[in-house]
Amino acid sequence: MTRHPRAGFTLIEMVLAIIILGGALTVLYRSIIVSARMVTLSKQREEVAYVFTLGELEHPLRDIEDIEEDAPVDPDASLLDGYTYERTVDEREDPPEDVEDDGLYVVRTIVSWGDGSEREEIVRYLRQTN
Repeated sequence: MTRHPRAGFTLIEMVLAIIILGGALTVLYRSIIVSARMVTLSKQREEVAYVFTLGELEHPLRDIEDIEEDAPVDPDASLLDGYTYERTVDEREDPPEDVEDDGLYVVRTIVSWGDGSEREEIVRYLRQTN
């Protein structure tokens, strides 16, 4: 009587193979999800930069006579669907009598999207020269 070698896998070998395969698939799935999020964020950041550029072209700060009056821009949603461009100028306090007025203004440019809770802001300082 001759014995034939056993063909196939044991139950333990099959369970271990399934566990290893499941772990590898889980890692792969998570990396795909993270990559998809990164692509979405990258696209969104690119669109925000594009809206900033469109807003600056539409509402330039060059050749402004009065910063407090001419620089602010009411929320403008016409530049790109789903995004709103806005620019504000922080009011300055009058300096004390013994301090010279520096003519410096804080200009905030804001792009918001979604329900308005998501936003990017650029803060600049402009000097009013008389």
